[in-house]
Amino acid sequence: MSTEPEPAYKPQLNPEDKPSHFRTACIILATCTLLAGAGVHFSGLGGRLLGGADTNASPVADSEQQRIGVQMSLIAPEKAAQALASSGYSEKEQADILAGIKRRDLRLVAMPIFDATGTGGTVSVVCGTTHRTVALQPTPTVLILPITIAGNVDILPVSDPGVTGIGAGVVTLFGPQPLPVMHQGESLGLTVIAQ
Repeated sequence: MSTEPEPAYKPQLNPEDKPSHFRTACIILATCTLLAGAGVHFSGLGGRLLGGADTNASPVADSEQQRIGVQMSLIAPEKAAQALASSGYSEKEQADILAGIKRRDLRLVAMPIFDATGTGGTVSVVCGTTHRTVALQPTPTVLILPITIAGNVDILPVSDPGVTGIGAGVVTLFGPQPLPVMHQGESLGLTVIAQ
C-alpha cells in the first residue's frame, strides 16, 4: 500500500494582497530619478557659473558653487619623475612635487586641454602654487598637474578673449568635455579628481 502525502497547504492570495506592478514601477522610477540627480550633483554640472558672473554672492559660496568636477587620469607614482621631466617644471619644482608624492600629499594627473570653439587664445592654468600658460590648439596639450585627491584648478584667459570669448575643453576619463566660454574678466574653476 502506498499512500501519497497530502499536498502542502498553499494559501490563496486575495486580489488586494497580490503584489502591485504599479508599486514596483514607482519604486524603480524613484530610484532612477535619485541616481540621475546624484550623478548631476557629483559631476559638477549643476552649478557651472563663471567667475565674475555674480558680484553680490559671498566669496566662499561663490568659489564652491562655480566649480565643475572633472575626472582626470592619475599618473602612477613610479612614473612621476619621467612625467615631470618633460612637463616644463624647474628642477626645484620637480623635486618638491616628487617629495610631496613620496609623502602621499600629492598626486600627478594628466590634464589634456584644447581649443573647443576654434577661436584660439591663451590661458593660464593655476593649480595650487603652480602656473602653466597654454596656447589653445585643436589638438590637446597635456599638462601635468600636482593635486591632492581632489584639487582646485583655475583657468584664466591670458590673451584678449574678444567678443566671442575663449572656449577651452579638457579630455576627461569619459572623453572630451567642452568648458563654458570665458569672456573678459572671467575665470573658470574646476575640481579635478584623480582616478
